Amino acid sequence: MQRNLSMMLLVLMFSGGITWAAADNDPAEQAGLDAACEAARQTALAPKRAALYQECIETFNKSAEVCETEVADYNGNRVNAGPLFYDLPECEAAFEYRNTHK
Repeated sequence: MQRNLSMMLLVLMFSGGITWAAADNDPAEQAGLDAACEAARQTALAPKRAALYQECIETFNKSAEVCETEVADYNGNRVNAGPLFYDLPECEAAFEYRNTHK
């Protein structure tokens, strides 16, 4: 009986009778999740950029224009570690979707 049930399940799976929830990757869905992740990261990076800007002005005595240019490129990269804020819920959702829908 168990063998017959197993065989029926295999036949249904391979004939398309059973579909899996994580079947195909939807590129539009992934792009939306990636965009939400990046927007959340940019929001989280804003205070760090502001602090770097103040440091640039006050400590290094550079012009506002130079400091704006230098700080605009800051993306949370760290030496000997990954970039900041990929542990935000939006980024974890994008990562999970990418790994689940390969």
